Amino acid sequence: MSATTTYLPVSDDEREPPDTNRQRRRLVLVILIVVVLAVTATWVIAFSTLFGVRSVTVRGAHTLTASQVEDAAAIVHGTPLIRVDTGAIVQRVEQLADVETAQASTSFPSTVVITINERTPVGYVRIGARDMLVDHTGDQYRSVRTAPPLLPKFVVPAGSDARTTGGAVATVAAALPAALLKRVQSIEALDPAAITLVLRGDRVVRWGSAARSPDKARILPALLKQPGTQFDLSDPDQPFSR
Repeated sequence: MSATTTYLPVSDDEREPPDTNRQRRRLVLVILIVVVLAVTATWVIAFSTLFGVRSVTVRGAHTLTASQVEDAAAIVHGTPLIRVDTGAIVQRVEQLADVETAQASTSFPSTVVITINERTPVGYVRIGARDMLVDHTGDQYRSVRTAPPLLPKFVVPAGSDARTTGGAVATVAAALPAALLKRVQSIEALDPAAITLVLRGDRVVRWGSAARSPDKARILPALLKQPGTQFDLSDPDQPFSR
């Protein structure tokens, strides 16, 4: 006796209409297209040279040349912009003696922008046969055979107190207007509280400490109009000359 197979009719509710199948296929196709586009965009932006570095723009360079800054930055041309390490660029550029601070950014489609703030010398110290330029922070940042003319010489003691005293002297020099700084032949200090300005023409200004240097610098031009060769600004509230 053979078995009999019984087929039950499929209800209309159990059948999937053709439209549903087409919608599913379309959805799968859309998802595949989105995935392919995302992978392609990621490759183009992050790995191809299409948006790679083609040029470097340097801003703020005066003493340095753009080529010197670009060489220090060591940017590999063709590197995708999104993978450029701007922090590492800044660290490398700031190793240049003449650079006080630096910033780096990217500009699509293919440019790296480096902006630097160069050190400005406010004086120099003589070391052996060469001069070391000093900026407003007191850093001795670059050796030159001869310091620029009309830049004051810093005379400070050597040893452990040299940096502290040199920083105080640099603070004084940085507070002086450019026209007045050119009249200063040297700034001398045995310690940070005993700073003296020697002006061209054998005039001497007792400055005292670097405290209230902006106030003292504002008063000095008027004080120098008074007769005498000795001037005292150690107390800016009671300046005098003799």
